[in-house]
Amino acid sequence: MKKGILKKIILWVFVGTILYSLLPVAALYLKKDPPPQTNESSLSKFKKNKGDRFKFIVFGDCHAGLIFCDSAALKMVKRINREDIYGKFKTDFVIIAGDLTFRGSEWDYRIYNILRSLIKRPVLATMGNHDDDKGGSARFKKYVGKGEFSFADRNSYFIFIDNSVGDLDAAKFAALEEELKKSQSYQHRFIVMHKSPISPYQQTWYGPERNEWSYKFMKLCETYKVDMVFSGHEHMYKEMTFGGVKYIVTGGGGMIAHVPTPDGGYPHYLVVRVNGDYVDYEVRKVFPPLWEYFTYYMWKDLFYLLKDIFV
Repeated sequence: MKKGILKKIILWVFVGTILYSLLPVAALYLKKDPPPQTNESSLSKFKKNKGDRFKFIVFGDCHAGLIFCDSAALKMVKRINREDIYGKFKTDFVIIAGDLTFRGSEWDYRIYNILRSLIKRPVLATMGNHDDDKGGSARFKKYVGKGEFSFADRNSYFIFIDNSVGDLDAAKFAALEEELKKSQSYQHRFIVMHKSPISPYQQTWYGPERNEWSYKFMKLCETYKVDMVFSGHEHMYKEMTFGGVKYIVTGGGGMIAHVPTPDGGYPHYLVVRVNGDYVDYEVRKVFPPLWEYFTYYMWKDLFYLLKDIFV
């Protein structure tokens, strides 16, 4: 076979493979709108759970409504649905730590609702700053329900906080402390919020630790022995520990990551396992769809590589 023909075949196979990786998200946009599933309706599905061995899944920032985000999120959903294949621990629910939508529009919430319907477990979510864009708070109530709530599942207590607009005020701190007092009869305490009290990445514009609420919040979590605080907002994965509390940023639910891959800039979700007195978790790194890798992620990492070499 001539070299010219072989090159053309390789090129067409490459192009065809990339176009094929676009088909799932194209099919997503053709799906019919399912009925919304609110936080309230999700909670009703596992109130009778028993035992002290279970797991749940956490991610943030799927930013539904933008094709880059939807394609990656769709691949993540398929991976999430296979988590129970070995049956060691039952997945009780899936948590989304805010920024469910790209800009809070009706289109964005419709696509989020379709993605949510594909997840084979109840979904619980808090509000992110982009979910309130373009009057999105009313749509959040329609498609998601309450943004702030708490509940007990088995031996654990979960507190969802809406800090999409910024710092926590005195009223929110008072409400949080009341919930933490209630949680003391449980073995484990988890908090879900969109914005972390401390930035996981020092080379970023985002610096909540400069504000008074950050320290106050972290001391409160330390006092009441919170196990983990989950957040998103920054599109990366990072774990930090302060005062015995793990602060985990998991903003890789679909939105393109803005930091180098070695620093946590990749699509991912967390699998949190509760086994009696013990809690652990794993990070599931998800390779982006091929078309997305070649149009964004490859160039992002090349940029940081060249920056490290020449700057």
